[in-house]
Amino acid sequence: MKIEIKLIPDGLDLPKEIQDGIPIDRMVDADGDDGSCPIATQDAQENEDSKRVAIKDFQYGPAMDLEQSCGNCAYYNISPAMQKCMDDDSGDIGYCQLLKFMCAASNSCSSFEPGGPITEVQ
Repeated sequence: MKIEIKLIPDGLDLPKEIQDGIPIDRMVDADGDDGSCPIATQDAQENEDSKRVAIKDFQYGPAMDLEQSCGNCAYYNISPAMQKCMDDDSGDIGYCQLLKFMCAASNSCSSFEPGGPITEVQ
């Protein structure tokens, strides 16, 4: 049995904030207003801060086993909409839906989950 406890700030609509147990990202557009892109794809400092957490707490770095690389992870989002947010269509960079930063397909972390990448948003 698994028990999860999540803290949701007052005033937020629970179904919009949680999807499949993964908190939904705070979204902005290129001007910093509410929009359709995760903030880490538009704010380099936010992305770097999340990346530092991934390195420190989740051992983010070069993958030892390419089968367990970010590019094969269930959290790795390379959907067309996300590629537009990241301004990248190479497939070498994706957005980690779990750790909230842009990551390299060839890297990995301790939170790897098979079943990815995310190639379309439903």
